Amino acid sequence: MSENQTKALEVIHRLSTAIAEATELTQVYDLILDQVIELLHVEKASVMIYDPSLDALRVVAARGMSREVMEKAIVRVGEGISGKVFARHEPLLVDDIRGETLGPKRDRYRTHSLMSAPVTCFPMKMGKETLGVINVTDRSNGKDFTQEDLQLLMTISNQAASYLHVCQLLEKIQSGERLRQQVEIARHIQYRLLPGDPPAIDGLDIAGQLVTADRVGGDYYDYYMLRESRPGFIIADVSGHSVGAAMIMAAFRAAVKSQQDADFSPATLAQRVNHILYADLYQAEQFISMAYVQYLRARQMIQFTNAGHPAPLLWRATEKRVEHLITEDPLLGIDEHTTFHEKKMVVSPGDVLLLYTDGITEAANNEGERFGLERLEQLLRERAHESALRLLDHLISSVTDFMKPQHPRDDITALVIKVC
Repeated sequence: MSENQTKALEVIHRLSTAIAEATELTQVYDLILDQVIELLHVEKASVMIYDPSLDALRVVAARGMSREVMEKAIVRVGEGISGKVFARHEPLLVDDIRGETLGPKRDRYRTHSLMSAPVTCFPMKMGKETLGVINVTDRSNGKDFTQEDLQLLMTISNQAASYLHVCQLLEKIQSGERLRQQVEIARHIQYRLLPGDPPAIDGLDIAGQLVTADRVGGDYYDYYMLRESRPGFIIADVSGHSVGAAMIMAAFRAAVKSQQDADFSPATLAQRVNHILYADLYQAEQFISMAYVQYLRARQMIQFTNAGHPAPLLWRATEKRVEHLITEDPLLGIDEHTTFHEKKMVVSPGDVLLLYTDGITEAANNEGERFGLERLEQLLRERAHESALRLLDHLISSVTDFMKPQHPRDDITALVIKVC
């Protein structure tokens, strides 16, 4: 066995032993550089990893390079020595940087620049995929790199790529597990916030449902019995997904319930809830859309406010047409001092009120076509004669069938109130 082969085996053994004890990816990078510095007798070396978010290589570990240079060193794929090596998936030895048309030649050794000649750059390849590159320059003895040096660096690069690939896979698995746990927590919070069976109210047939998405959004609906003659119905959607959105929705629910006994009109309720939550929403950089409808049974009317929410639909049984409930008010969390407005409408037996979130209208199929408002209105026209529950069931199944085989990307929520 040659001396070079012996060194290569020693490198593999050292890396295997040391990396097995590493607990973080940064430690792996440092261990790689330690071997490079020791075996090749260089004063400057760096590991660059491809960052998909930048579509470029960035330095994740270095020796002989200042922290400031490390943070600023971003190399586009195909540009410079590192970028070319990454793009071509082949190593490169440069004796004269001018030959690579990268600018004027720098001092051969002990430089303060990112690169100097001679320099060698090796890709860290895993199969057909290149994860990054290892750059080596400034030999302490002033000699050129030998063929044995390049063989050693190739061994280190290949070994490093294998370990980095495993580490990245583990990181993805751990990240996926964290995400799964967050989704489960958010889903648990969301379901605990939802109401039980709809209240029995003379003159109304009521049904509501929420179907959570894979990510879990911030949808919410509820019934409010301010008093028997004036029930309220609310639907809302928090921007964002998972635990953050679920926590904001919990705060929203608490804020609404804290005002419930005061028997406020829809506009006043929206104004007070906005005032209560504004600081939290501002800090979290989130917003809430909300539609709130009260049924005035004695007057056979509804009064409502709409704070930036998809306009609820009102099916007029006598006129056979659909109306939209709009007050042109902004989302909660936009301005602490917003003045909200409300409108009133007379309703008659057979009329159907449909409150929904944008997870319904924005649901998309494989071709990217959205379910849309037109389909929703048509479904309401065709099914308005059915009970609230049957209409709701048909709506949910229509949307989920429309998306198949895809799963909902956003929560699907609807609340149906039919005047009897």
